[in-house]
Amino acid sequence: MIAVVGATGNIGRATVKELRALGEDPVCIVRNADKAREVLGADVRTTTADLNDRSAVERALSGVDRLFVVTGGTPQLGELEMNVLNAAKAAGVKWLVKLAGGKCVSQPDSGSLLGRGHYAVEEALKQSGLGWVILRPGLFMQNTLAQAPLIKSESKMALAFPKDLPLAFIDTRDVGALAARVVRDPAKHASQSIEFTGVITNYGQFAQVFSEVLGRPIAYVGLTLEQAEQGMKARGMPEWLVDHMLTIARLAAQGEFSIENMQPFRDIVGRAPASTKQFVQDHKAMFS
Repeated sequence: MIAVVGATGNIGRATVKELRALGEDPVCIVRNADKAREVLGADVRTTTADLNDRSAVERALSGVDRLFVVTGGTPQLGELEMNVLNAAKAAGVKWLVKLAGGKCVSQPDSGSLLGRGHYAVEEALKQSGLGWVILRPGLFMQNTLAQAPLIKSESKMALAFPKDLPLAFIDTRDVGALAARVVRDPAKHASQSIEFTGVITNYGQFAQVFSEVLGRPIAYVGLTLEQAEQGMKARGMPEWLVDHMLTIARLAAQGEFSIENMQPFRDIVGRAPASTKQFVQDHKAMFS
């Protein structure tokens, strides 16, 4: 039996959808079953457990042999995923597939709290005795959804990345497509860290795609790190998340997200990853 922790987030939701399309009936470990059914559908199997409660997670994992874990952006990421890992060991789970950050982010001395949390869990997972696979996707196209208000009101995007800096994005729906296939047959990818991206582009080209799809010019404004930090703090973004976003921007400026790596996705999913144009077309209503 397959279980998904983090099933109601963008990637978890996509993973569950793909698993069901592949003929699986995964159990979704959630905090709120009613909310999960609203997001995932009334016929999706759910079981409730707070990830802070290791014994509850262990009970929820009874009978599970393959587990996909994605906890999203939370300052408790390391603690929560460690609870899940320990519960999985106690429950007899055989395989754990973990969504992680890029190698440059998942470091013991990362400027990002999330990066340090990912690193600690990854190291514990490798020593756990469980079969494991770690997934390292590129930058998420869905991060541009936060630009929707600015695109709608001022026809521009403003981010802390140079306009022409090469960046390799991936649609979170494609992350779910790959994750579903890996957790379905993890032995194929035993003890691997799978890095994968979509096609290389840059924010200047991304803005041009928005212009074409929306039918009006969308400008791109590259912010300095200082401008970006001031803006995030002015919007009330918590300190840990500001640090994470600035860490990503600094690493990107060093070329850490400028490597296109589509072949692993093609090999596992059997198709090309979505383009930025497909992403904008699919989310056009949010930006119009």
